[in-house]
Amino acid sequence: MKKMFFLIVCILTVNISCQKKNVVSNSSKSTIDTLYEPPKSLYFDNDNIKDEVKVQAKKTDDLSSFILSVQLSSLNRTIEIPIFNNSILYNNIESDYFLSDPINKDKIIELRVDYADQITNPNIFGEKKNLIEKIKFRFNSKNKKIQVIGYEISYSKDNKNKCRKSFNFITGKYYSSCYFDNEKKNTSGSTSELQNIYTENWNRDFLNKLILYGDEVE
Repeated sequence: MKKMFFLIVCILTVNISCQKKNVVSNSSKSTIDTLYEPPKSLYFDNDNIKDEVKVQAKKTDDLSSFILSVQLSSLNRTIEIPIFNNSILYNNIESDYFLSDPINKDKIIELRVDYADQITNPNIFGEKKNLIEKIKFRFNSKNKKIQVIGYEISYSKDNKNKCRKSFNFITGKYYSSCYFDNEKKNTSGSTSELQNIYTENWNRDFLNKLILYGDEVE
C-alpha cells in the first residue's frame, strides 16, 4: 500500500530518482513531477505487445495525489488517469488515502483505494467510515480509448451500519444495499448517464453525481 504522506517524506529525505516527463494527461498539467514506482507489464490494449502500468505520486497538491499511468504500445503514448481523493465527498473533511498495486485480470486493470479511518465531521447523510473504493478500467479497441467499466464503494455508516454501492458503466446499472441492525435494504436501477464512461469523464463533477445514486436506502 502506498501512503501519501510517506511518499512525500521519501521525496524530501531520501535520494530517490525523480524526473519530469511529457505525457498525455487527463489532469490540467501536461508536465508533472512524479515519484516513479516499478511498473507492471501486462497485455492491455489488444495488440499482443505488453504495456506498462504503474501508480505514481504527484508532487503537486490538487484534486488528487496519485495517478494511474498506462503506457499503450498500440498508440505509442502514455495516458495518465487521476485517482481522486473522494473522502471529502462522503465526509466534510479530507483524509489520507492509500492505493493498492494495480491488479490485472482478463485485460482489465483494477485499483483499490482505502481511506484512513480517522475522526471526521458528520454531514447531513451521517458519518461514513472505513471507506474502500474499487475502480476497473479496460481498453476499448474500437475507439482506442481507456474506458472506466466499474466502480464500487463500501463504508460503515455512523460506525455500525454497513453500506455498499456498485456501478456497471457498460450496462448503466447500479446497485445499493445497507444493513441496519441485520436488516437489509437495497435498491437498484439503470440510466444512460452511467453508460460509456471514459477516463476523460472521470472527474469531480461526475463523481458528485455518482454518489447520489442509491442514497434512498440509507
